[in-house]
Amino acid sequence: MIHKSEGFEDSRIQGVEWKRQKTEDRGQKSGVRRQKTEDRRQRTEDRRQNTEDRRQRSEVGGQRSEDRDQRAEVGRQKSGDRRRLEGWLHLHWSI
Repeated sequence: MIHKSEGFEDSRIQGVEWKRQKTEDRGQKSGVRRQKTEDRRQRTEDRRQNTEDRRQRSEVGGQRSEDRDQRAEVGRQKSGDRRRLEGWLHLHWSI
């Protein structure tokens, strides 16, 4: 009967332990990869959302600018009307 030597048994146990450790490391690496991928996906989505928010704010700003321009135009018309009326009154009532 052949007896296994202590050295062989120890190296076999070390091999099994090494294999288990290698498998565990691989699982951790894939978990890290998955996390990095998810983080990248989240950053991409955040950028997309920020771009959309900025676009909407610029549209609102553009609308405000148009409103401001309209109010300014109405103000110019009113002041022009008042000046004309004052000029007319001055001409006709200064006698």
